[in-house]
Amino acid sequence: MSSRAMELTVERDLPPVLADLPATALADQLGGPTLFDLRKPDQPPLFVSVLLHGNEVSGWDAVRALFAEITDASTLLFLGNLEAAAHGVRALPGRADFNRVWEQGESAEAAVAAEVTTYVKAANPRMALDIHNTTGENPPYAVISRLDPETLAFAGAFSTRALLATQPHGFQTRRFAQFCTAMTIEVGTPEDPSSTTRATGFLAALLADNAPPNGARVPESLSLYETAARVTLADGTVLDPDMQRFNFRTAPAGTALTRSGSLHATAADDRDLGPEYFGTNNGLAVLKRPTMLAMYTGEEEAARRDCLCYFLEPVT
Repeated sequence: MSSRAMELTVERDLPPVLADLPATALADQLGGPTLFDLRKPDQPPLFVSVLLHGNEVSGWDAVRALFAEITDASTLLFLGNLEAAAHGVRALPGRADFNRVWEQGESAEAAVAAEVTTYVKAANPRMALDIHNTTGENPPYAVISRLDPETLAFAGAFSTRALLATQPHGFQTRRFAQFCTAMTIEVGTPEDPSSTTRATGFLAALLADNAPPNGARVPESLSLYETAARVTLADGTVLDPDMQRFNFRTAPAGTALTRSGSLHATAADDRDLGPEYFGTNNGLAVLKRPTMLAMYTGEEEAARRDCLCYFLEPVT
């Protein structure tokens, strides 16, 4: 795959022709990451980010369905890794993950992320929404990095499940939550048409109403979890796609999470948690105790580039 120089472009108008283009065609039209500044006077904007991962297209398809509403509202719309989207991949080989560079880094992606952050922070957004597809078979859920009532109310308006994510470092919502209400929505797999429907409905509601849902009251139906450990593959380990059935469910003690090989588990402060979670059985890493999983992916490339899954603990 050939690679272009990655530089940010800021545009003041959203060309209607873009609504006819799939994510794979955006790079030819726009060149690279593009921030559309569609703010209205005296109206704090809604920041919306899509395609930080190039193969997660439901966010862009939701934007396509809501062009008129986005243009009429006060918005900042960021289209991220268009080069990866052109190839239908999360990120190009050898390039940084565009959702791991928002707090630091020396890559071209980190430079663009820093530029976007500075621009958006100066605009005093009312909220920042980052739309993603899941890389494995997960129910829809929200990802947040703080627990104020407004953030929890928005999370509960999207799903009955929310993750308080303490890792990985460098994801956009974690950075933007330092200056505004921010959340990621994981809407389902890109192959599932209901993922786009889900993203479109939630984005439409945010565009139509500036106020937090339910007067910023936290829904009683919201189940909140924390990412207790990030699980990665050891060299030579073979994952087991069948384990996706335990996403947001508890896998019993003794469950082998791979078909062969061992796993690593780390805390947000990089402590090794492997001995707390894993025993061994015939060379396999098996759970020592019942453990809730999330984001287990059956895609080996995604698992090796990022992680296999996360272990969750409930937040009370």
